[in-house]
Amino acid sequence: MKPNKSFCNAIANETDSYRVEKSTKRNNCVRPLFTFINSSAKVYSSLFLLLLLVFGPAAFAQKTKAQLQKEKKENLLKIKEAQATLKKTSAQKEVSIGQLNAFQFQINAQANLIANYKSEIALLTNGIEQDQQIINALEKDVHNLKQEYGAMIYAAYKASKGQDKLTFLFSSNSFNQFFRRIHYLNQYTEARKKQVQQINAVRKMLSSQINTTEAKKTEQVELLTAQLQEKEKLEKLKRKEQSAIASLGSREKEIKKEIKKRNKSLATLNKLIDNIIAKEIRAAAAAAVKSKSSATTTKTLSADFAKNKAKLTWPVKGFVSQRFGISKDPVLKGVQHNNPGIDIQTEPNSQVACVSDGKVSRVFIVQGFNRGVLVNHGDYYSVYAKLSTVTVEKGQLIKAGESIGTVHTGGDGIAELHFEIWKSFTKLNPEKWLMGK
Repeated sequence: MKPNKSFCNAIANETDSYRVEKSTKRNNCVRPLFTFINSSAKVYSSLFLLLLLVFGPAAFAQKTKAQLQKEKKENLLKIKEAQATLKKTSAQKEVSIGQLNAFQFQINAQANLIANYKSEIALLTNGIEQDQQIINALEKDVHNLKQEYGAMIYAAYKASKGQDKLTFLFSSNSFNQFFRRIHYLNQYTEARKKQVQQINAVRKMLSSQINTTEAKKTEQVELLTAQLQEKEKLEKLKRKEQSAIASLGSREKEIKKEIKKRNKSLATLNKLIDNIIAKEIRAAAAAAVKSKSSATTTKTLSADFAKNKAKLTWPVKGFVSQRFGISKDPVLKGVQHNNPGIDIQTEPNSQVACVSDGKVSRVFIVQGFNRGVLVNHGDYYSVYAKLSTVTVEKGQLIKAGESIGTVHTGGDGIAELHFEIWKSFTKLNPEKWLMGK
């Protein structure tokens, strides 16, 4: 019985077990054979271009994802540090500015974390859409290849008129025709084997792509759940922040008095540092005239400090509770602060480390800033104030990372280091010199 096209297509679906059994004639089989070769080339050319277009951006997206995950890890660390600080001060019945700063820092880190989740989800959504385009293209290729395969079988059956191989060969009119028929039969058989291989290859790619997409969808759901949880945490923190602001707002007179006292202490501190630096510059100039080695040491320390801009290690672990320069008061409207350095909130009794190689210029005490240390780095100076204990002395050479003392914990339970960087008489923003985190 003569098979129809649907029958041949059904055979094509069983390509793994199907084997070449029919013969063909030259004039009838050459066309489908070369049609198959040409069309398959088109299918794989279009697939290659599609993969190139899709996986090109995907590779870039992977880099972005890695970057986002790095940022997420950093934000989680910041949140952990803020939580550790708040945990130490939670026993204090009265809310302090330090606690409010910790809340606000944590809120900012939490918001950044949520933004990271949002960006990761957007990347996955885009990736899933791209994957679906690939899956659609692969499914289309499988369908086209099966149709071609079915058409080849149908054409071969019609060409041979149901004859088996031997009958077809020995019905040749001449030896040349016999030889050509063997050649075309072999060529046709090889083409059908390649067709089967291509169908199986595309099926494998399709299966792999579907698995990849399903994994991305699972990850997407997990990220959405995590994002929702972080949003709930953020809302809780905002409620705590508002409660702290309300509590502090009721103590406006007291806070204004504290600000006035701090500003007076800052002025005293900066005048002291200014005087010490002026004396050191004069002494260094006089020493340079007498000794070339003294000038060389100053230049070496300066160069070493300068080349490590944005690479200096942090003096303590923690977060910046008050930034360099002018900033608004978190509670009092219209009140501003002008900070010559930065304040780093940390855990009580934290060790304070020197940020670069240098020489201790002075150990001092300033009311409101407790104990402090000034370290000379050639043309640069680093200032460490609000220390509880000091483990270095004037004239001592000190290495980067070496401890200079422990941070002081105030009556409000807040442990905070005041840190400054100067270049001669110019105050610099320490955050631009410290290693990013």
